[in-house]
Amino acid sequence: MKSSQKIIWLLIILIAGSFIAYGIFNKFVSDPQKKYVYYTVKKNDLHISIKEKGTLKAINQHSIKNKLSGKSVILSIIPEGSSVKKGQLLVELDPAETMKQLAQIQIEVETSKSSYITAKNDLSIEESTVASEQRTSLQETKFAEMDLKKFIELDKNQQIREAESKITTEEESLRLAQEKFRWSEKLTKKGFETKSQLDRDRLELINSKKKLDSAKSKLIMLKKFDLPKKEEKLKSAVAEANKKNNRLTKQGESKIRRAKGQRDAAKRKLDFNTAQLIKIKAQLKHTKLYAPVDGIALYPTQKYNNTPPLSIGSPVTNNKEIIYIPGLNKMKVEIKVPELHISKIKTNQEALITLDSISNKQYKATVSKVSHLPDRHSYWTAGQNNYITEITINDSISGVKPSISATAEITIANLKNVISIPIQAIKSKKDKYICFIKKGDKHIETEISLGLMNNSHVEVTSGLKSGDTVLLNIPVTNK
Repeated sequence: MKSSQKIIWLLIILIAGSFIAYGIFNKFVSDPQKKYVYYTVKKNDLHISIKEKGTLKAINQHSIKNKLSGKSVILSIIPEGSSVKKGQLLVELDPAETMKQLAQIQIEVETSKSSYITAKNDLSIEESTVASEQRTSLQETKFAEMDLKKFIELDKNQQIREAESKITTEEESLRLAQEKFRWSEKLTKKGFETKSQLDRDRLELINSKKKLDSAKSKLIMLKKFDLPKKEEKLKSAVAEANKKNNRLTKQGESKIRRAKGQRDAAKRKLDFNTAQLIKIKAQLKHTKLYAPVDGIALYPTQKYNNTPPLSIGSPVTNNKEIIYIPGLNKMKVEIKVPELHISKIKTNQEALITLDSISNKQYKATVSKVSHLPDRHSYWTAGQNNYITEITINDSISGVKPSISATAEITIANLKNVISIPIQAIKSKKDKYICFIKKGDKHIETEISLGLMNNSHVEVTSGLKSGDTVLLNIPVTNK
């Protein structure tokens, strides 16, 4: 224990002890033969404990809570303290708010179902459209590649051969025209052909030369310009068809992915609304709450004293406890231990419980839970917080109901064969404790060290020995 806390505790006890000493002192003042009262120091067993008032509670209890979402109102409720049987109606709640939620969610389910069907159809249409576009694009690419292959392997050489054949034909025509012109020229000189025929043959020869030149020029243009241009154009068509196919593939993937996302979002919304619909429909059965076991129906303790108890018309929020049915076969006492003593309390410490309604009987118990944090609903008392501590009753207990008052005495220690003296024999002096030892006719002031204490005695760890006689009714004149 901290030194400051020990001082506070001792001062409280010493004040009480002073009243006892004062009574003893007055008694002996009236009897001059017994002016001083003494106590002979000896070793004894010393029982150290802490007593606190608390409330009896059931360890196991069935809680009946409002499972309706939002707020509801109690239409009927069984009176507190009533004995109930399993399956008996305890509370009936107003279903109006739940019915309103049910109507709203049914509309949302139908709307989301329609949206989901539309999204599914849109996805099917998009997949079909994309597949058709990709087939067309692949066909165009294939045709462009076939045109290029056909040109390189067939058309190109075919056009060159045709041009070369044309030249050969024109060369033969020129040769014949030349031969004919020579004969016409000879025959004209001999007078066998007319001059007009010779002119015609000359013109034919000139035309034949021109045709040959034209065929040769065409072959040159074909090899140097037309055929390379045609080949490049066909290659460009193949490349463009491939690009278009890739572009359509990516666009199709994006369209399908977007359509799938819209379908999936619509499905999730439909699933969510359907689950909500099932949940709200299930809540309708919670408008009537029944007893899960046989027992006594009790109302929960209200958080604030000015809060009215539950009754018909009381509003209740979701998950609020309305009634609980305690299990009466195992009980506990809940106390609030002041901060000054909480460091002494540990789990598994022994305790004794006394019920206010059965004051002549004690029940064996054990500390089962010590809160690590102060009770946030408690008020400060003498500058200290209170810590909720639970004590489980080990003995069988029957014929009592929860919520009655009880007193818990927690055993801190059972000191064996230690020196202890009554509290009224101790006096505080500055930062130390003293008592007065009788030496003949004198009272010698002696400093002592203290250990644990109970309501009447305190352990002395140094300063006294067995056989010493200490003064109990310390005179006011002694300082």
